[in-house]
Amino acid sequence: MKRTAIGLLMLLGCAESESLLEPLERVALEEMRWKGESPTDSTNAYFEDSEAQALGKALFYDRRLSANGELSCGSCHQPDQGFADGLVIAEGIGVAARHTPSLMGVAHQDWYLWDGGCDSLWCQGVGPMENPSEMAFTRAELAHLLYDDSAYRESYEAIFGEMPELDDTSRFPLVARPNWSDEESSENLAWMGMSESDQEAMNRVLSNAMKALGAFQGRIDRVGSAFDMFGEAVAEDNPIGQALYKRDALSGFKLFVGKAGCVSCHSGPRLSDGEFYNSGVGDREWLTEPDEGRIEGVLDVLEDPFNSAGLFSDDPLGERALRLDTLESVESQRGAFRVPSLRNVALTAPYMHGGQHASLEEVIEHYDGLTEVPREGVTDSRLSPLQLSPEEKASLVAFLESLSGVWTDPWVLPPEGWEP
Repeated sequence: MKRTAIGLLMLLGCAESESLLEPLERVALEEMRWKGESPTDSTNAYFEDSEAQALGKALFYDRRLSANGELSCGSCHQPDQGFADGLVIAEGIGVAARHTPSLMGVAHQDWYLWDGGCDSLWCQGVGPMENPSEMAFTRAELAHLLYDDSAYRESYEAIFGEMPELDDTSRFPLVARPNWSDEESSENLAWMGMSESDQEAMNRVLSNAMKALGAFQGRIDRVGSAFDMFGEAVAEDNPIGQALYKRDALSGFKLFVGKAGCVSCHSGPRLSDGEFYNSGVGDREWLTEPDEGRIEGVLDVLEDPFNSAGLFSDDPLGERALRLDTLESVESQRGAFRVPSLRNVALTAPYMHGGQHASLEEVIEHYDGLTEVPREGVTDSRLSPLQLSPEEKASLVAFLESLSGVWTDPWVLPPEGWEP
């Protein structure tokens, strides 16, 4: 067996399995290796509840959660697009301000939305649903849908307990939500006309529904990539398994953790440190609104009634909540956006928060030269031009392509016959 393995390695241009990686590269690989960690969220007591996950799946693919009855969460997070949409900028009822991020592995994040304006998976669901450019729905409409649909109501009450009596529409309007950007809007006036206790009851329904959605989304992931198999082979000192990894992908990995320094931000098993940086990406004609990134995201999460320290959190004194105590909005965060995971990245073009780059090749060209003038703020001082050769750039692309895995839980895919 050993003779066969060595023969295979030599055939591929490697004399010994140990020569594939330098000691520091092996350390970096071990830190990046996927070891099957399960996501958790103490602020969502229903995160691992199978009934909540099933309710969340039904809501995720339900077009009734939109003003025109034609859009669902799955319309912008399509399974065959890596749970993104493949568009430059998200399109819903209108045109959104940012590119749609993938939901694969989303439950492993520390912060949500491109600017970290939410601190949990269930918190972030509210914005897209009520955003006039996205689904343009309201929390009152959601509550009435859950109440009036017998299947939804039965499912909801089996998980969360009895719903409030929503029959009295003088107390619980059919269409209502807080809208601080347009205080004279009909939905805001309807919301402000409700008592505080009725507002809280409706917000409780909303937060529970979002927790069900979060529980479902927590199961969306793809791992088991060629890179994962290579990492496992290295950990087990399996020369045959190591030899099966493509040579150009291996060269790309070496660049990623070495000369190119990508691992400085794209670290750990998710290939993201979860932080926020200004990557120096410039303006584009389709970006019509200012976007200050993390400097605004910090203010948003601190003010959000659905944050981890808020009334609707299931762990308001826990680790997630405590992070908010030291969170500050500072000038250096202007134009900074969350570092996305690179797992399955080849499936989710275009790239960057504004969809500025159409391909992995374009992304690498951007970091190779760093010639763009940032749309907001200044390019992070930790970035410097990579100055790679064409062969090195191609190797990096090959490495990134090797990060695409297979569905770990096909149950998350839509029912047969469903269309976005």
